[in-house]
Amino acid sequence: MPKDVTILTGFLGAGKTTLLNALMNTRPHTRFALIENEFGKEGIDGDMVIRPDVDIVELSNGCLCCSLNDDLLTVLEELNDRSDRFDELIIETTGIADPANVALPFLMLPAVQRDFSLKRVVCLVDAELVEDQLRDTEEAIAQISFSDLIVINKTDRVSTVYLAKLVEMLQGMNPMAQILTGHKEDYPIEAIMAFTRTAIAPDKPGRFTPSRPVAKVPVVKPRSSASGSNHHHHKHSDIVSLSFRFTESMDLTSLYHRLMTLLLFQGQDIYRVKGIIYDQTRKERWIIQSVGKNITLLEGTPWQEDEEQLSRVVIIGKLLKPEDFEKMLRQCLSKESSWQITNSTTLLKTPTL
Repeated sequence: MPKDVTILTGFLGAGKTTLLNALMNTRPHTRFALIENEFGKEGIDGDMVIRPDVDIVELSNGCLCCSLNDDLLTVLEELNDRSDRFDELIIETTGIADPANVALPFLMLPAVQRDFSLKRVVCLVDAELVEDQLRDTEEAIAQISFSDLIVINKTDRVSTVYLAKLVEMLQGMNPMAQILTGHKEDYPIEAIMAFTRTAIAPDKPGRFTPSRPVAKVPVVKPRSSASGSNHHHHKHSDIVSLSFRFTESMDLTSLYHRLMTLLLFQGQDIYRVKGIIYDQTRKERWIIQSVGKNITLLEGTPWQEDEEQLSRVVIIGKLLKPEDFEKMLRQCLSKESSWQITNSTTLLKTPTL
């Protein structure tokens, strides 16, 4: 049985280790293994873990934040050899890590997927500082864009009005993420651990087999703003989140290849691609997502007879042009679809309380 894995990310000073201690203390009967990723040569976060029974592995020099490497794979292999000693694995990344690189082996390597199951990627953000961090650092953007859960920490230090605007901003940046709020006296631990990524077919990683060739769809010119599309532009923010909904079937093979080409040529400006895809030639929904400059496809749960079958695609990046992405995605459809585009809200200044 694969061990559940939680990746905890967040910028420097967000409070990850404090949340980690709270999480483990509220689950005293769960045996945890912990991988601590430190940026410097001397790690101290491991010494700050309160529970003495936690199996802690420290990786220094930020080795998880740059690329998939032998260090992480070696640690996972060693943990698997003593898998009878723990129930769940938590990986706390360094504050400047891109969680996509940490998640890569869990999403792309069948040998890892047999032993470990990635359940959630949690990003902790500082309510007071997150807007400044988004303006100044690419890492904060990448962390928020990739995560399944965004937990706004230190909410007791900001006003409720500002917090509501912050929730709206973060939801605009990552429409597929769930937003939670809390502080060190009241973390939403149960909600965090109850959340799981989109269900995958059990006991095996999804295998993507291209469907038989279909007729190519002619390119449709992008709609103008007068056509009724919902497109809001905020000039003070370079971060753009494009959300598309398609009620028609998509050609999963075509979509995969077009997104791979997109990341190859424009990957430096794209932080995240994620979608749930309906392809009428397949009985299951398929989960598509970017991991660095790679695209992964995972087989999801079957569509139910009374369930609306549609595709949702979210693309997050810098100064993205919606017309270009509309054109690309329409080339993967058999007929016109309904679609929606939303940008992240304007970044707000932290109020003085």
